[in-house]
Amino acid sequence: MKVLITNLAHFSDRPSGGARFVRDEAAELHRCGDEVWVLASGNTNQPEYEVKEGIHLLRYVPAKVASWNPARGTGHQKAARGVLMRHLSEVDAVHGHAPLPYLAALDLYGDTVHSSYDIHSPAKMEMAIVWRNGGLLRRMTAPLGLEMINRLEKECLRRSRTISAESQFTIDCISKIHGPEVASSIQLFPGWADSARYTPLDREHARRQLGWPTDVPILFTLRRLVPRMGLGRLLSAVSILRREGVEFRLMIGGSGPLRAKLEEQQRELGLDAVVRFLGRLEDDQLPLAYAGCDAFVLPTTELECFGLIAVEALSAGRPVLATPVGAIPEIVGRFEPSWLAKSAEVDEIASLLRSFLKGKLPLHDPQWLHQEAHRHYGRDIAVRAYVHAMLEGNGRS
Repeated sequence: MKVLITNLAHFSDRPSGGARFVRDEAAELHRCGDEVWVLASGNTNQPEYEVKEGIHLLRYVPAKVASWNPARGTGHQKAARGVLMRHLSEVDAVHGHAPLPYLAALDLYGDTVHSSYDIHSPAKMEMAIVWRNGGLLRRMTAPLGLEMINRLEKECLRRSRTISAESQFTIDCISKIHGPEVASSIQLFPGWADSARYTPLDREHARRQLGWPTDVPILFTLRRLVPRMGLGRLLSAVSILRREGVEFRLMIGGSGPLRAKLEEQQRELGLDAVVRFLGRLEDDQLPLAYAGCDAFVLPTTELECFGLIAVEALSAGRPVLATPVGAIPEIVGRFEPSWLAKSAEVDEIASLLRSFLKGKLPLHDPQWLHQEAHRHYGRDIAVRAYVHAMLEGNGRS
């Protein structure tokens, strides 16, 4: 069977949780003997078509249009359609992970192909956050833009034979946005982690490999440096604990537009000796980073629709100290409810970290955490069930 998967970016180009999700799906389909194509946006310096590990990768480059311009969406669809017309004349199934290239594919191949769509996060809610933190013009045009995005997402859902989401939180949001009838048709498939890759390792050995100190507790977080990830609040909470004399270090992995602002906050709070910004971590460094910490911290302030990094950290045998935002309680609460803060406010984050660092929170055996993470979120089992469900009714057995 010839399957096309559409997404915002290829994992090899721009690593992210969503892109990793698509990469694993494509690999599983290829393992099953299907011919797999993945379409995503790229840039002019990258090949429009290439094959990697048996997967056909396509990249489209939309015309440069201001983010507030309604023609931006049309440009994405036109560019995506053009690439498909040049390289992929027909398919048996289309699985969408992003609205614009998915609709471009459905318009090209028609509604006779098997269509499925995965909602990683409600488009209107996601873009509302992005635009709220943008410039004045973007904020002014947001109401019109959000309505257009909402219509596009609704069209994706209407034209899909099967729909999935990674959390009940996402399904509940879709119910509020598009109605309970639409939400009732969504299948819940939590994301997954490679439990063979993320396993409990020796903490001190991992720290030596990473160049981390071995004589103090270490908290680790891995986030894109954008406002909703809550890193500014985390720094403020760290400052409270340092003033109290609590000894520890915080390692922050990830890149993004807020780095300079966060580093300025770090200096103003006098945290240069406590907080280290690691920048983007290579994929092969992640198992060591999870293993090297005493606990992983997830300080999200809004719209966490799954939390892949939490599952990875738990699979690596580490506690996850988190805010009770979005889908996070669905994951962390399964393992230890007391690892959840009472809210996403600074004082509550500080209280949670204080309790952990002073030994007042329950700890669980790393092997037990790993086994439970594998049982509920192990990649091999989860991805097979997911692929089967998404292609149900199209010859998949």
